[in-house]
Amino acid sequence: MDQQVQLLKKEYFSINNRKRLLLAGLAVLVLIAITWSLSVGSSPVNIKTVWRVICDLFQPDETLTKAERVIVLNVRMPRIVASILAGVLLANAGLLMQGIFQNPLVSPYTLGVSSGASFGASLGIILSVGMTSLTAANNLVSLLAFCFAALTMYLVQLIGKIARNSTKNLLLAGIAVSHMFTSLVSYLKYTVDEQTLPALVFWQMGSVSSVSWEEISIMAAVAVVGLIVMTIFAWDLNVIATGEESAIGLGVNYKRLRTISFLISTLMTGVAVAFTGTIGFVGMVAPHVARMIVGNDYRYTIPTASLCGALLLLVADTLSRIMVDTVSLPIGVVTSFIGVPFFIWLIVRKRREG
Repeated sequence: MDQQVQLLKKEYFSINNRKRLLLAGLAVLVLIAITWSLSVGSSPVNIKTVWRVICDLFQPDETLTKAERVIVLNVRMPRIVASILAGVLLANAGLLMQGIFQNPLVSPYTLGVSSGASFGASLGIILSVGMTSLTAANNLVSLLAFCFAALTMYLVQLIGKIARNSTKNLLLAGIAVSHMFTSLVSYLKYTVDEQTLPALVFWQMGSVSSVSWEEISIMAAVAVVGLIVMTIFAWDLNVIATGEESAIGLGVNYKRLRTISFLISTLMTGVAVAFTGTIGFVGMVAPHVARMIVGNDYRYTIPTASLCGALLLLVADTLSRIMVDTVSLPIGVVTSFIGVPFFIWLIVRKRREG
């Protein structure tokens, strides 16, 4: 018996070590992607120059030009950090939603948060027309996007509570509210003038090109808080994977955990959408890739999904800058190119397994 226990322990630690190695490998891939993203674009800067610019922050290098410093630190670095943080936020929001709903096709946008944020941002873009300060205009758009994302979550929770507060009713309420805000956005597109319409359309395709360091700090704070809360409840999330009734029978406060998960997911999604626009498929694809790599244990799935989301969005943003010579494509277009084939493959794979 003791020998069998020792074998089980040995196998358990061996599996965990493999998972840690996979996490380390993903972290290395993210670092490689960061270096690649810094060194490519309309104004190429080689890797050696990138390293010199970073070292210049600690020890001044007089041989560097002002243009090289601006390209690396003011143009590319903010959008790289924003891509990583947005990927982390959307990936973990999707991980939470898929876990709570026990549905692999659920994404952070299922409860209508992105539709509410899109309506708020559209209002902000329209109201900011004529503003002389670009910073004030961007702040208004982000503020209204986040406020309407929070309002959407409140409406969904209210409708779900009236309808007996079941998970199924919450999902249906989210779909209904999402369609309502989507219709309102379509109405705004129909009524605005031709000068404002392109801004509405471009925002809804997603972009990290205009995210400021102040907004990045907010995204980072929300990401840290969200990851800490998810890590604290990692074991309860593991138990929920066995089913709602089993989780309750094992002592998990399912309603409290569901409410916390909805709030964290909404906060993460709302902040990401408010600052980067609507970026699809990251919150659906990244959790699936994470489970394929390390399994369903949230202690490892959370950091793996974070790295997968960061890597996916960073690569997508870099490709959006280099795919077309004259313009930068909206990042949502590139993530769709990546996400749609993966989504189709996932459906086919699940059907074959069934």
